[in-house]
Amino acid sequence: MDVTRIEILALMLAIKALLESGNADKALELVNQVIAEAKTKDSAE
Repeated sequence: MDVTRIEILALMLAIKALLESGNADKALELVNQVIAEAKTKDSAE
């Protein structure tokens, strides 16, 4: 899985915005989705 710096930055900004707006559950959901996708792509390679 090749992720660019700009993609990581966008993800971190999205998580930060969710946390700052009190949406910790949504931030955790996003993190879990990214982890699940990374695991799926790693096992496919």
